[in-house]
Amino acid sequence: MQAAIYTRLSKDRGGLSENTAIQEREAREYAQQQGWSIVGAFTDNDTSASRYTTKPRPGYEALISAIERGQIEVVLCTEMTRLYRRLEELLELIRLAERSNLKRIETTDGSGYYLYTGEGVHAAVASVNNAVLESRKISDRVKRKHRVRAQAGLTNGGSRRYGYEIDGMTIRESEAAIIRECLERSANGEVPWRIAHDLNERGVPTAYGKQWRTGNLQRLLLNKRIIGIREHNGAEYPAQWPAIITPEDQERVILAWKARKQRPGRPRGARTYLLTGIAFCDVCKAPMRGNGRPTPNGYQRRYRCAHKDATGKQVGCGHTFRAAEPLEHFVSEAVLNVFDSPEVMAALADEDHGEEIERLSRAIEFGRNKLNDLLKDYATGLLTREQFSRAKTIVETDIDARQAELGRLRPTGKLPQQPLREVWDVLSIDMKLSIIRLVVDRVRVKPHPDGTQWKQWRFDWKKIEIDWRGGVVPQVAL
Repeated sequence: MQAAIYTRLSKDRGGLSENTAIQEREAREYAQQQGWSIVGAFTDNDTSASRYTTKPRPGYEALISAIERGQIEVVLCTEMTRLYRRLEELLELIRLAERSNLKRIETTDGSGYYLYTGEGVHAAVASVNNAVLESRKISDRVKRKHRVRAQAGLTNGGSRRYGYEIDGMTIRESEAAIIRECLERSANGEVPWRIAHDLNERGVPTAYGKQWRTGNLQRLLLNKRIIGIREHNGAEYPAQWPAIITPEDQERVILAWKARKQRPGRPRGARTYLLTGIAFCDVCKAPMRGNGRPTPNGYQRRYRCAHKDATGKQVGCGHTFRAAEPLEHFVSEAVLNVFDSPEVMAALADEDHGEEIERLSRAIEFGRNKLNDLLKDYATGLLTREQFSRAKTIVETDIDARQAELGRLRPTGKLPQQPLREVWDVLSIDMKLSIIRLVVDRVRVKPHPDGTQWKQWRFDWKKIEIDWRGGVVPQVAL
């Protein structure tokens, strides 16, 4: 018999365990006793085989390739759970045995599963089903353990949390001081990115030794762990570890951030800047972002060259500004002039994907309805959890593929039937942007004070350059 050895270890965070080597030695001894020839040994270290994992198994995939090439008659492992914990994978191997030289799976305790007999296939399926049941029991036990520990206010272990030692119960004073400092600075109105930048400049690392970003700093200051609260599945319990700050201190930060986000006149919620993503500074090439400011007369919308990223690192010059209303009006007028051209409309019509877009949209809608049907079938017991999971994955993969294909098509067929000039003011900002993107690649903003009168604004339109999409429209002068 031409045998292949498969070994696997679920968790080996340090990469130092000899467990897989021990499995291989045991399998080689067993193969020698049977008089089998070893044609290959395949290993996956620190890799789970449960249905919950998304981590690939390169060793297993190499094993399957060797089977497909007809090199293997028997797969040898120390126990069935090393090879499989998912029934769908075993079924794949059973089908593979029908068209290859593979005859059976063998474990070193002498259990053999003959894949060319009904009894052998039944035994193999039963073995994997038992492994699935055991995996579910382990999962349920772990969940119960986590719930009990949460109710007792204890940690779940895991990686070290900022402000505490690895035991999760002892405060690390050097980091606690940083938390209190960041809290005071935030409560006093300092923006998170500036605090993150300062910490990075001072060489203060996160708990994982990385740089601070706006997001992880905000999550840290809002985490209820630092006020002595244990959270679990939406419930809160008094923690056994000491708090670093008081709940009142944390509330001060929340109120300060809310005040910043909800200043009078400051727009919030849906998109309010039309050219986000296509307007760029012509000096440093950084994107222009909405950067409004309060004025004596209310609130001014304006674009600014991006200056810092989430870590506080400089990404652009930050010196180019432009009032939003005249810039958006100028670009809109340029685009409307382009769509007034019969040549442009003819060129776009040649690339009209209206029918294809409609087909893909129907397919996506069908997939979403199918997901609802699957959920009903699972709720009524027509599908098992495993069947529902497999079917859901197939449908979601198909939806993702069709959405990606849809995103590559230009929605020319969705243009309003009326002349654009007549309906432009009533179109949504997202619809306007999608139309602009049909003909505009980017808008380049040159730094210059708006000292020239243009319509009702002080705006020098000669300092704005529009890069039209190649082969679609000519340059249009205003």
